[in-house]
Amino acid sequence: MTAAAPRRELLLQAAADLFAARGFHAVGIDDIGKAAGITGPGVYRHFPSKQALLESLVEGTMDRMLGLAKGTSDLSTLVDLQVSLVVEERSLISVWVREQRALGDEVRRSLRRRMKAYEALWREALMPLRPDLDAAHLALTVSAALAMLNTSSLIDNPLPSADRKDRLREITLASLGRASEGRRRTA
Repeated sequence: MTAAAPRRELLLQAAADLFAARGFHAVGIDDIGKAAGITGPGVYRHFPSKQALLESLVEGTMDRMLGLAKGTSDLSTLVDLQVSLVVEERSLISVWVREQRALGDEVRRSLRRRMKAYEALWREALMPLRPDLDAAHLALTVSAALAMLNTSSLIDNPLPSADRKDRLREITLASLGRASEGRRRTA
């Protein structure tokens, strides 16, 4: 890892926290630099623009979601992975949910393609547990469950992280229907 990599990661975390708290358009480069312990213009050594920083955040979040999900076909594991991201990386998921409209068209198209791939992994895991659903119903069920989970990052809640995870897992499995019953039948 280069010396620039830790600074870059600090900038990404600072930007995620600020964008989540105040919104992309309300945050300036100077704000990001200050939060990361450098001058605003120093940000440009790592990112050519605030837009590039936002794009790096949301693309990194999508890549992380896909990377964690690939290789698993167990719905419960997929739910646990997404719940952990939503709770532990709340700022990142919040920015990913709220600020996509601030992205360029090419980045939005790329994110949509990767989100479709991510949802496909969930549909493949849910399909054997929900043979009662055709492809369209399966797609809607998965999309709705993920939207519910991801937008929960926007909710301030006093529950400790472990309790939030447990409740979100329970709600998500319930929203997927008989998934938990199907998992018990095959276990």
